[in-house]
Amino acid sequence: MKLVIFDMDGVLVDSETIYHQFHPYYFSTKLGIDLSQEEVDALTGVASREIYRHYKALYPEKLPLEAEVYVEQEYDLLMVKFATLNPFPVIDGIPELLEILQQQGYRIALSSSNQRRMVDLCLRRSGLSTYFENVLSGEDVAKAKPDPEIFVRQAEYFGVPVEECFVIEDSTNGCRAAKAAGMPCFGFINPHSGAQDLSLADWKTDRWDQESISTLLQVLAGEQVISSITL
Repeated sequence: MKLVIFDMDGVLVDSETIYHQFHPYYFSTKLGIDLSQEEVDALTGVASREIYRHYKALYPEKLPLEAEVYVEQEYDLLMVKFATLNPFPVIDGIPELLEILQQQGYRIALSSSNQRRMVDLCLRRSGLSTYFENVLSGEDVAKAKPDPEIFVRQAEYFGVPVEECFVIEDSTNGCRAAKAAGMPCFGFINPHSGAQDLSLADWKTDRWDQESISTLLQVLAGEQVISSITL
């Protein structure tokens, strides 16, 4: 493998808890729509514009304006929330993992369904921005995950065949997008990401400790890893 592509929310930053609390609050108090837990879980890894287009089609009377209006309203509030988080919730082991990958010469990219302004804020506050050679947000692609565009675009940018790219994801939609792109996928099991189906992931872990990082490095080097799940 030559290129490692990370998702952001739930993989680099432990932010899904905030979204899982904020989406129901915003939908209920601002739009008059009560979301079930299953609906909240299904939003993980989906671009905001797609979320609001979906619910606008279901409840046109409650969302009379263009979907983008609601995206911006919610994000204005979210940006304030994320700007004041202290400490900023970086996933344990991620700085060490990124440092090792960079030292070993892997190209590293970020493909997030989130808004560009939120991606930039999270990278800046987490101190991780220097590790990523190219960053794509949900606003940089026409189709959101589970469509593979956001991963295929990275392969094209780096001039790397899709089979030599490797994706790290925490969501059902992210894993679907990776496999649709023809890329192997390492699933990060984050309990704060809700009930995500990571069955399409080729390997899985619920922590970035020495053992799981070693397993990932073996996989990237093309070595045979007996167990498909590392926990």
